[in-house]
Amino acid sequence: MIHSNALAAEMRRALRQGLPLMAAQVLSIVNGLVDTIVAGRIGPNALGAVAVGAGLIFFITIAGIGLMAALSPTMAALRGQGRRSDVGVVFRQGVWMALAFGLAGFLVAWWARHQVQHWGIDPALLPSLHAYLDAIKWSLPPAILLLAARNVCEATGRSRQVLLVQVAGVAVNATANVVLGLGIGLGRFGIEPLGIVGVAWSTVIVQLFTCAVLYVMLRRPTFVRFALYRSFERPDLVRLRQLLRLSAPIALTLLAEAGLFLATAIQMARFGVVEAGAHNIAITMTAVFYMLPLGLSFALTARAGTAFGRGWWPGVRLRAMAGLFLAVGVSIVSATILVVFREPITGLFTSDAEVATLATRLMLLAAVFQISDGLQASLLGLLRGLQDTRLPMLINLFSYWGIGFGVGWTAANVLGFGPAGLWFGLISGLSVSAVLQGWRLWRHITE
Repeated sequence: MIHSNALAAEMRRALRQGLPLMAAQVLSIVNGLVDTIVAGRIGPNALGAVAVGAGLIFFITIAGIGLMAALSPTMAALRGQGRRSDVGVVFRQGVWMALAFGLAGFLVAWWARHQVQHWGIDPALLPSLHAYLDAIKWSLPPAILLLAARNVCEATGRSRQVLLVQVAGVAVNATANVVLGLGIGLGRFGIEPLGIVGVAWSTVIVQLFTCAVLYVMLRRPTFVRFALYRSFERPDLVRLRQLLRLSAPIALTLLAEAGLFLATAIQMARFGVVEAGAHNIAITMTAVFYMLPLGLSFALTARAGTAFGRGWWPGVRLRAMAGLFLAVGVSIVSATILVVFREPITGLFTSDAEVATLATRLMLLAAVFQISDGLQASLLGLLRGLQDTRLPMLINLFSYWGIGFGVGWTAANVLGFGPAGLWFGLISGLSVSAVLQGWRLWRHITE
């Protein structure tokens, strides 16, 4: 039986480790918001190009995040076993993985740049979209290389470095956007604003900056014990296969979830402009608040992974229970904010009465959504810490597409619930996922 004092102490430790990661995740949304605001100032074509181009880059980045996600639980387990120098070995193999995946992401973006004209996109957007993709594809290699360093920070409980780098990155991104995108300050030198290309190069600059700074920070004394920069070994195919067996299901899980939200957005657009706009407001706020349990889940992966590496199952149970209590608490706070402040929040996005009315209704569903979404994110983080990814992937494929998509489509198109029906599907899919992932975790900690 877990004592309440031990539980409270573990919740404090998990929150101390998780808060910087939660804040860093929220700040990652700010970079996209700055890009969107600057693109809107440039013009409607630039705004549309950023919406399409950034969505494509986000999808590629999500795949990279999933494929690199095996590093944190693997290094956390090694740390729990006292094998500190092996943490450095895994990190260096992770760098090889990041270089390969970064190159692959670059090539996918290059291919997409030459195919978008065949995707039925408004021809008026194509020149801006081509210019944006020509530049922003260079952001993918440093963005994915950054993940290897970030996983070290998460696995070793040194999450504050991630937050510091993210704060600096937001400042660099905002400055670069204002100077390159809007041309503020360039006029003195007779240089024209770069417009949409400037927005893209701002992203490249911030990814290069944050990647370089975090790798330099890994040389600080607090990381010396892990021998991160010992001479680089050649790629170890056996170890890389082990990492990929753990990470490939994580990548598929993330892509399945992203795909469900994309499919929902497409279905919503078929109802009309008002419905699409209202959905965009509600899902944007959901994405902002989702960054909190997502950041917490990274900390839970590391904490569960360290206990798992030690073979300390009472510690695994304690950390799982503390993490889930925190996830529920964070979700309740998020849901309360959405319910209480739904009208002022909607007013920040639109002055259209029809869009605002529907958005405030969808915001109530978004509040319900917070509980299941927060729980399933935290449960997945705990299961990753236990190096259990294959069955959770299958559970989520079934939950997202078998339940979420199926219930949403039926409720919206057959039962006549319209836009709300699609949200019923999202809530159902994530709720089923949370229940089944909870069952899976329960099996682990009670065996």
